[in-house]
Amino acid sequence: MRFAYWSREVAGWVLVAAGLFFFWQSYSLLLNKRVFEAAPVSFIGFIVFRGGIHVLKVAVAAQAARALPEVAAQPAGRRVALTAARAIGPTPAENVLPGPKAGRVAPIES
Repeated sequence: MRFAYWSREVAGWVLVAAGLFFFWQSYSLLLNKRVFEAAPVSFIGFIVFRGGIHVLKVAVAAQAARALPEVAAQPAGRRVALTAARAIGPTPAENVLPGPKAGRVAPIES
């Protein structure tokens, strides 16, 4: 299992380095005034770099998940919500009206 973590970590850093290499290639193309050739290279570099960052995030999340033994000890059955269920219905008018709630006076009928 530890090999899977390290393989993701190494693959992520390789993709990040490859993305930086594509950015460097794009920069050198721009220095040579080859703008149209640099645009696709920079797009490819962006995609590869973001992929590397994503693989690194997955590797760190896998390491964090392995570090919590109490999560692995829980049964895989249905989880029950900790909050109590309440009825769903129309909201009473006194909970909707704006203004202070303590000094509310009934309307005067004439």
